[in-house]
Amino acid sequence: MDTEHHTVIIVGGGPAGLPLAVVLGGWHPFYRGSRIFESRYAPIAGYLQQVDDNLLGLDMQALVRGGLKPVDLFRSLHHPRQLFEDLDQVAMEFRRAAPLDTLLISREPVGGLWNNAPKNLLTLSPGQWMEFAFHPLAQYADEIGLDLDVNELIVKTDLIDYYHSIPERFEVAKNIRSSEDVLRIEPQQQGFQLSSRNVVSGEERLYTCKYLVLATGQRGQLRDLQVSGEDLPFVTARYDKPEDFPGERVVVVGGGRSGDWAAVELHDAGKQVYYAMRQDPAVHWQLINDSRQGLPYYKRIADILESRSPRLDTMYHTQVTKIGEGGQVELETPDGARIVEVDHVIKEIGGVADYSILQGFDALQLTPMRDNYRFQVDQVQTHVHNYESLDIANLYIGGYLAAGIGLVVISMHGTTYAISGDILQKEGLL
Repeated sequence: MDTEHHTVIIVGGGPAGLPLAVVLGGWHPFYRGSRIFESRYAPIAGYLQQVDDNLLGLDMQALVRGGLKPVDLFRSLHHPRQLFEDLDQVAMEFRRAAPLDTLLISREPVGGLWNNAPKNLLTLSPGQWMEFAFHPLAQYADEIGLDLDVNELIVKTDLIDYYHSIPERFEVAKNIRSSEDVLRIEPQQQGFQLSSRNVVSGEERLYTCKYLVLATGQRGQLRDLQVSGEDLPFVTARYDKPEDFPGERVVVVGGGRSGDWAAVELHDAGKQVYYAMRQDPAVHWQLINDSRQGLPYYKRIADILESRSPRLDTMYHTQVTKIGEGGQVELETPDGARIVEVDHVIKEIGGVADYSILQGFDALQLTPMRDNYRFQVDQVQTHVHNYESLDIANLYIGGYLAAGIGLVVISMHGTTYAISGDILQKEGLL
């Protein structure tokens, strides 16, 4: 089997990996200032006004020593305020430079798990928080004639279309391979060796690279219920839309935002929904009450539960113990064993970051990161100035997997510039 070498390989094509392919592909940020940025961040603006060069060439270590993390700097340049007013508020512009030899490998099309999110799903944040600084959502909408308020929650279909447009728009499509699953990453004389398999054809490939960026996200490996019958054909780990679930009765196993979305949409489509979750009702209601003013589907689930609709049967402190071939789902509840007969079982129980693909390296130092909104990920400890692993040289951690990155979408692109700048500086290109 031939081995293909690249200077940089990015594993993961979601909102953390994709912008890295563009920036390393030659689209570099320069400071241009903006009225909002200069009024809100006057000391930083004063410093950057003296920088005429590529912002990727900044001394990131010096910034950290001065109390400014690169992730915070570039987030402020991109989002000097949380509401979008006009394109002029983005305090940097992007100019084309020579690309670095970079390959992005992704199991899904670019956009990561947003490809598999429910069809009608609203994101948790204003659309412009989900954008990349080099292609603001307002600019994208104007270019394609899309009527879109970027300060409102964006639906999954508009968001994934935006992500899918990026490779061609920024001329990096040839550097992206999707439908390819990375199986192993091992040490190699040149740096890293990757073994992958095409998820359609089964073809296996070998790659080597000098620098590796791991940007596989917090759901690299889906969780299992670990019960008998979990592999039956009416059990699925993906919910898209109600029409995919004929029949009348559905068990949703979850308790987080994705489970709440599925339960509400199926209920409103006329299904009998049994909603099983391990958590305490007080924890679930904290999520509902924190979200019902800003997210329409949380107002809706609150209305359904408060009206005691008989078609949404919520079961707290409950676990699935067995799934039978005839659709019998056995549950252990606080009131004892219970059996419900259903047409479908939907598992919305999330996933975990998968570091097992790294084989033969020193163990990564991990830090548990949790929040009240069901983000759960063990983050990798990194150097703050470049998001390089503390344990494995030239292994960079992208997006939510990097320790210290907040679990909110306005943070998830923040590792892009520090990683890109560090690699380009190491290569002597800045």
